Amino acid sequence: MMPWPLSIAAIHVWPLRIPLRVPLHLASETITHAETLLIEARDAEGLCGWGEASAAPTMTGEVLPGMAEVARRYLAPALIAAPFSEAAAITPRLDRAIRGNHGAKCAAEAALLDLAARRAGLPLCEMLGTRQRDSVPAIAMIGGATEHAVQEAALAAQAQGFRHIKVKLGLQPDPREDAAMLRRLRAALGPSAHLSGDANMAWSRDAARLFLEALPEGMLNYLEQPLADDDRAGLAGLMGCPICIDEGLHALSDIPAYRGIAAGFGLKSIKLGGLLPTLAADALARAEGMRTTLACKIAETSVGAAAALHIAALLPDVEWGVSVTQAMLTEDVALPGVKLEAGRAWLPQGPGIGVVPDPARLSAYQA
Repeated sequence: MMPWPLSIAAIHVWPLRIPLRVPLHLASETITHAETLLIEARDAEGLCGWGEASAAPTMTGEVLPGMAEVARRYLAPALIAAPFSEAAAITPRLDRAIRGNHGAKCAAEAALLDLAARRAGLPLCEMLGTRQRDSVPAIAMIGGATEHAVQEAALAAQAQGFRHIKVKLGLQPDPREDAAMLRRLRAALGPSAHLSGDANMAWSRDAARLFLEALPEGMLNYLEQPLADDDRAGLAGLMGCPICIDEGLHALSDIPAYRGIAAGFGLKSIKLGGLLPTLAADALARAEGMRTTLACKIAETSVGAAAALHIAALLPDVEWGVSVTQAMLTEDVALPGVKLEAGRAWLPQGPGIGVVPDPARLSAYQA
């Protein structure tokens, strides 16, 4: 079957709320449940495609009930209205349906791309380009409330084969305590570990400077979003550690603006409105001489993880790792889900993204 033209017969919307195995402590909140949106796109022959986007108010301004309403009221009619002649036609139509709402649009675009690849009988990455790899280094996300909890979780992850460790920062009243914790963690993990820290916009300029002054150069592979997403001038004044921009990236136009400020970007398709814009963002960042790391939001199921891995399979390199988060859930909705083994995430086999949700689990966790 040819993937294009693609006519959508029905759209189904699944807002989900799933508990995490262990609470994740951030500077701004403690996350106990994933709130995530799945969209199912069905063609006239009964084939289905799936897309996912987690709610991330600090990144996209969206909350789960609003994402579901936008998908049902604005995106579904636009997707069903007329056939799509090619993949590049999806984003413009979604943008005309409603402004903003990048997370909801991401889930819709991913569902259509998954469906098109299933119609073609191809893995999604092979429909979009040339597969470069079958697995990627996965990032172990560590968000403990105490230093002991952080070190215990990081060492356990390393023992399981994870080379990439990312620690949530900004929970301590004095940022120099975070720096001291990371010095001790680096000594415990050894020099070969790829160690990064994510402050999630927790610090003021002065606090970030105190942290960096207390952190020997080379201790971290990168420091993610130490300042507020709109404080580009403050970020330009930070020295001593490569800076990764996450919350500060909202559109492709933001990437050149960080030239000379950032070493790279955390790419989440929910911020950029889809998988195709994420590929475009990676290409633009590399053209600017910067690195990227791909990430799912906390905590997407294997539907979102599989889509991210298909994008990662197309990139020139994945040295900064890829963050997939389905293992943080008490129960994944996909059977089988994305496989994590020896610190690597493996691309699912089969057409499309290679995973399909279990209807019973969707119903059990519907918000």
